[in-house]
Amino acid sequence: MAAFGSTLLVTAGCGGNGSTAPDYGPYPHERIDGDYDTRPSLARGLLVESLRLGERVLYASSVDPDLKVGRGSTVLVDYEGVTGPNSGPHHRVLDRYQVTGGFSALAANKPYDAAETSKKFLMVSLLAFPDEQTATAAAGDMERSDFEFNSDNVPVTLDAYPEALNHWRPGVPTVGSLLQWKSLVIQVFAEREEADLGALTEMVTSTLRQQLAALETFTPTPVSELASLRLDPDGLLPLLVKTGDYTPDDNDFSVYGVHTYATTRDTPAVDFEADQRRGLLAVAYSHNKVLYRLRDAGGATDFASYLTGAHTTPEYVPMRGVAHRRGITCGQATQPATQRIAARRFRCVITSGAYVAVVYSNVDTDVRQLAAAQDSVLAEKR
Repeated sequence: MAAFGSTLLVTAGCGGNGSTAPDYGPYPHERIDGDYDTRPSLARGLLVESLRLGERVLYASSVDPDLKVGRGSTVLVDYEGVTGPNSGPHHRVLDRYQVTGGFSALAANKPYDAAETSKKFLMVSLLAFPDEQTATAAAGDMERSDFEFNSDNVPVTLDAYPEALNHWRPGVPTVGSLLQWKSLVIQVFAEREEADLGALTEMVTSTLRQQLAALETFTPTPVSELASLRLDPDGLLPLLVKTGDYTPDDNDFSVYGVHTYATTRDTPAVDFEADQRRGLLAVAYSHNKVLYRLRDAGGATDFASYLTGAHTTPEYVPMRGVAHRRGITCGQATQPATQRIAARRFRCVITSGAYVAVVYSNVDTDVRQLAAAQDSVLAEKR
């Protein structure tokens, strides 16, 4: 979810419209359960396995402290096949394979800019296959496709991982690497400011070492069990107002662990540690709403204060909230959210028990109605 990868934060607002009757508009204000986790679904299983991989992908700053700026992350696989930032040749190769999960995280030494000069960059992708033999074959085919696509590529050997498949173009400050581990393929793309092969191979070696350590206790899900994986075992998604269908989707209907959620943030490692201290346990996405589950009510209150006080892009200024609902604060964006397609002009934060919800809309009246409905749905958990 690279386009979705910026931090979802809000700023404070308060007030009311003087009315005592809640205005829910068109929104249901009671919990609506769905059957999205009750029937076998390979599409759901692919998403869940991909998010399991997201919980194991390393933070690039552990390889190089300069690589602290998140460039987003994304699920790489859905029911139609492989998506995401893989190259064209790799896409064509992977179309011939059954890929059972995939997740990619990107980081750099600075936020994106058009010139992209003086850049350090690291992309780590994890791809899952039905078995070790398939993973080995896929890695070999992906590497061959790189050489067929560009005849200037030259093989590179990593002393620590002689089985890894690596290449670079002399004079170009990047190295690509593929390493099969069990039924997974670890894919690394590393870039530095200068075409120093020694520094690049050291960077890739460190990345593989740390990624393998992070995977040490990971058990890939057998293909026969994929369709039974549950997206939402704790029942978080029905705690958000139903505004769309209940089809699992990494952007529109999913549940992220705290580690995976941090890969979408501006500074993943720093944000992960901060979220751990705040007591964040899980994050659920449902269309134009986000639900944060905290350890307890006190943690939720503190987390809501963090959200409403944090700097965001775009920035928000306080606006009138929802009458007679103390747990709701709302804000209006000071400028358009040009990097987003989804509505972001208005938003409200709702605190209820151990939960914090954030709802969005492009219409001020609508966001208040949605916030009121969301508050009522969460009240059922109190």
